[in-house]
Amino acid sequence: MKRLFQACAFASSVFITPSALLAAELVLVVDDVGYHLDRARRLVDLPGNITLGMLPFAPHTPQIARQARRMNKEVILHQPMEPIPAPHVRSERGTLTMAMTPERFESQFARALANVPEAVGVNNHTGSLLTQHREPMNLLMGNIQRRGLFFLDSRTTPRTVAETTAREWRVPTLRRDVFLDHDPSTAAISEAYDQALRVARRKGYAVVIAHPYRTTLDFLEGELAELPADITLTSLGNLLNKRQRRVRQLDRTSLARLESPASRSRSPAR
Repeated sequence: MKRLFQACAFASSVFITPSALLAAELVLVVDDVGYHLDRARRLVDLPGNITLGMLPFAPHTPQIARQARRMNKEVILHQPMEPIPAPHVRSERGTLTMAMTPERFESQFARALANVPEAVGVNNHTGSLLTQHREPMNLLMGNIQRRGLFFLDSRTTPRTVAETTAREWRVPTLRRDVFLDHDPSTAAISEAYDQALRVARRKGYAVVIAHPYRTTLDFLEGELAELPADITLTSLGNLLNKRQRRVRQLDRTSLARLESPASRSRSPAR
């Protein structure tokens, strides 16, 4: 009886702070997917709920996206957007630009989505110029909202207005917390990963963006197999469902109705 009492007392002391037992959530988004089949196979084989950001017009995107969905990996459209001109930044096919008319902007975005029908959300590829401007972000978020998708702000510039515009349109949205492999060396990746875990433990979750570099894949294959006990790997959609509102999946009839000219609006829903 005494031992039972001691056991109960110990259990009570353990559960004094229930929040300590709640695992922090880690979202891992791997962008720039679509060019390398061998690396994509490694990504799809990673354990847990990871999210693949598919470049819409990369040569292997359709095949990889289909395989990812079969393996229960979340797929989003990694939409190219206009960057601030720089020598090291190349223009990806299908880039949304400041010079586009609203009609061309919307048709380009529609073509990109049509090439990744598995996509449940969108994030920006580059976009350090485009995401600073309200007008193109309003166009983008209106199109995302009509399709019932969510948006992740990759934050390729601290001056981005993409996240705030998404919220004005009532588009479920999150922002990137950590770039895992801005420096693709193993030491730098490890340091960025530790930073992501600290962010997750501090605020309850962290959104990490990585890329399909070989050093990144080597690192993730080791780390994701043995996550810390207080960290849970989850997808963007799952996290948004918990923290904001359920991400709607629209049927084709609804999409056709919403794509009609009569349904289009240039201002946020309030």
